[in-house]
Amino acid sequence: MKAIKTAQCLFLQNLKIYDGTGAPPVSGDILICDGKIVAVGRVDTSVVPVEAVKHDCNGLCASPGFIDIHSHSDSGIILHPEAECLIKQGITTSVGGNCGGSAGGAPSSAHRHSEKYLALGVCWEDFQGFLGAVEQVGPAVNLAMLFGHGDIRVQVLGSSGRQPTPEEKQKMLAISRTLMQTGAFGISSGLEYVPGRFADVDELVNVSRPVAERDGIHTMHMRSEGPELFEAVQEAIEITEKSGVRFEISHLKAVGEDNWGKLPKVLEMLDEANARGLDISADVYPYLASSTELAIVLPDWVLEEGKAAAVGLLAEGSPVRERIAAESHVRTEKQGGWDKIVVTSVRTPEDKWMEGLNVEEIALRMGRAPQETALDILVSNEMRVSIIRHSMSEDDLVAAMKHPRVCFATDGHVATAAEGSIHPRSIGTYPRVLGRYVREKGVLTMEEAIRKLTSLPASKMKICDRGLLKPGLAADVVFFDRDTIADKGTYANPWQFPSGIFGVLVNGRPVVWEGEATGVRPGKVLRKR
Repeated sequence: MKAIKTAQCLFLQNLKIYDGTGAPPVSGDILICDGKIVAVGRVDTSVVPVEAVKHDCNGLCASPGFIDIHSHSDSGIILHPEAECLIKQGITTSVGGNCGGSAGGAPSSAHRHSEKYLALGVCWEDFQGFLGAVEQVGPAVNLAMLFGHGDIRVQVLGSSGRQPTPEEKQKMLAISRTLMQTGAFGISSGLEYVPGRFADVDELVNVSRPVAERDGIHTMHMRSEGPELFEAVQEAIEITEKSGVRFEISHLKAVGEDNWGKLPKVLEMLDEANARGLDISADVYPYLASSTELAIVLPDWVLEEGKAAAVGLLAEGSPVRERIAAESHVRTEKQGGWDKIVVTSVRTPEDKWMEGLNVEEIALRMGRAPQETALDILVSNEMRVSIIRHSMSEDDLVAAMKHPRVCFATDGHVATAAEGSIHPRSIGTYPRVLGRYVREKGVLTMEEAIRKLTSLPASKMKICDRGLLKPGLAADVVFFDRDTIADKGTYANPWQFPSGIFGVLVNGRPVVWEGEATGVRPGKVLRKR
């Protein structure tokens, strides 16, 4: 392994090559020098430098490195630059800053004030400073960043849920324009979360226009993924049409059994919009449970002044607590029920026993109604409660997977097992696609699945030098065994790394070889050209 780790030139022979375009595989070799792909296919050995390290891959598959178009890796990449849960599933480029917020954040963001970062000697004051901080630690993967609409809103309006004045809209537009000039690939919004849920179409069109000017993308966690799914999709289409921005609906899903079967209609809506000249598409993760925060069960009005203020409204003795409990119960029942919400992490040590139990189970142990229990948990943990919600149909997921403009994403984090439970998508998304949905279920061909993992997200993000195995492009490559590649993590035991991935190159350097992390960290911060 030592020769491979230090080599400037690699000649990898006897491969089944999927180039990322969706074309069938070809047998051949790949020559890589100085971080770039030099030749692909039947390589004439006379062009191979004498110093090149040669390796017979014995028929392994090779594909471009997987590009995760929707992740929350930016919050953990500085703490865990080795990014083992990414590289061991074949991810070479991660897109952070999703769902309306990023670790670059607003000036008031808690991220940059964290003692964990300061202990590493890393700090930043703004979005540009965050990109520099990532470069300082040197991650194993490439990072491309979006900036968050929610961060802009907080910067201009604070924690208020009111609508911005015309002058404030101009400030928001100017911030958006400045952030695009720093090299961001676009903007993200999270309309099911605070503060994004208080924004209207006009506000979102306003901050999207500078993104459209620089051919960036707007990725959105929609306002509703349940009962108002069609209305939320129509809102996304309206923003696309009025701003001219390229648009991506993040982690498309229909939440709650009453809403199953809606995704084919959603895909028709997107096709109709594209036929009218709009550029709007979506991504999915290959799991039937989502991961979010317990505060998502609360009605909008509770969070109008921010989460800190909301704690007082939820507390025992509050004159509105009974109303909040009733409305939260109705909202949750429409999206599957309290037994579908599993608590994965809490802030208070006294509540640690709740982790791994659903809210209904916790309520039974406490002798309380589930809606009252949920409010109790939020109060005792100051709203910092993570959940997994089992709420989706595999038929809907498969319908989305098959759509030619839908790609794959993790919606995951960079973390380690020492930090506790996590959704298995953070560890196994890409092997799950290729194992369960290609090899076992035949939902997609291998070449089409790889296109959706590589060149399709690259084209959406306008990452021009990655996503294909083509001479002159960056040498981000995954080597895997198509017969054994599979995810292994479960909801109960997520920290099991996938099988079947032999090697992963990032910028021509091996971050995984013979199935193990090498410790090499050649990743770059990518900036939009």
